[in-house]
Amino acid sequence: MSAYPDMPTLRLCSILASAAFVVVYLSLWRGKSSQSYLLDWAASFALYVATLVGFLAMGYHPVTTAILCGLIGLGSVLVVTGVYRFDGVEPFRAWMIPLVLLPAVGHLAPALMGYPVAAQVGATLGFIVDMLVTGMVLIGGWRMTSRGGRRIAGFAQLAYIPGYVLVIVALTTEVPIPDVVALIPTLSDQMLLAILNLGLIAMPGERAQAALRRVALRDPLTGALNRAGLAAHTPTIAGRGVAVIAIDVDHFKAINDQHGHATGDAVLVALATCAMRHVAGRDLVVRLGGDEFVVVLTDATLETGLASAAALRQAFATLPDLPPWTVSIGVATVRPGETDLVAAMARADRTLYDAKASGRNQVAA
Repeated sequence: MSAYPDMPTLRLCSILASAAFVVVYLSLWRGKSSQSYLLDWAASFALYVATLVGFLAMGYHPVTTAILCGLIGLGSVLVVTGVYRFDGVEPFRAWMIPLVLLPAVGHLAPALMGYPVAAQVGATLGFIVDMLVTGMVLIGGWRMTSRGGRRIAGFAQLAYIPGYVLVIVALTTEVPIPDVVALIPTLSDQMLLAILNLGLIAMPGERAQAALRRVALRDPLTGALNRAGLAAHTPTIAGRGVAVIAIDVDHFKAINDQHGHATGDAVLVALATCAMRHVAGRDLVVRLGGDEFVVVLTDATLETGLASAAALRQAFATLPDLPPWTVSIGVATVRPGETDLVAAMARADRTLYDAKASGRNQVAA
């Protein structure tokens, strides 16, 4: 009895697993045909099924084996084109062409010259380049800027590389392992295929969850953060060097009564949009409710907060296509020892009412 795993059985496992994921991707695509990236992923693993069947059915021939190696490279590329299509960017890039050619040419050239071991090493080096490039693209480069399922898929691609390195070591040291070129990667398949595909499948759900979270944290009328959004962002900005600007539209009820609620809504939208254009970085624009807004400035002092408030008040006065309207503004800063915005917002609210008591359409601190 052989001490090594049975290759036909391993390949059959990889074929069945890949075919199952092809069915999953096609089923998901049929449910929502606009998600064309699912077709890329289905095609990627359908190609892998075809190449494994080809290796089983055709045996070894330099040209057909080189073609099959190239198809494996194309399958890796299709994983990335699907991710690019998912991101809404151009899916095909010139650098992808060598990823298809390298395994094929790496095998074919030495094989035609009568060097079968060199042909196996050449194809394996091509696969290493494929997995390295596609894996790094998926995880977002050396800085690993991607998250969640995309990063998982990228690390699954990279995890094939140690197996391919072992293949080269075995080939160049003449380790007597039957079918070593296929054995080690196919063993890797038993775990990494599932991880790779589960990472890809997770991506749409993560995007939907992120979209729902954004909706939950935003005011649907103005696009500004709501109270939940303010609470979510507060831990990252609270502390010294934060100024709070409380804003209230003067005589807002009269605007609604005289011009209608649609005009009142237009004023609120214009206020929020203008404020969001004036802030930058980690600064926040929040609608607390009704016509009450808060702007949170990071890296700010009371002086810079007052200057920003004055600039906002003037900017609001010049917005076109609306009846005349003004705002009263209060400014306060987070004091030493305060770890949240509650006290600063209360002080800003009090100074806001000071501005209203002093005649409205002004800034107070």
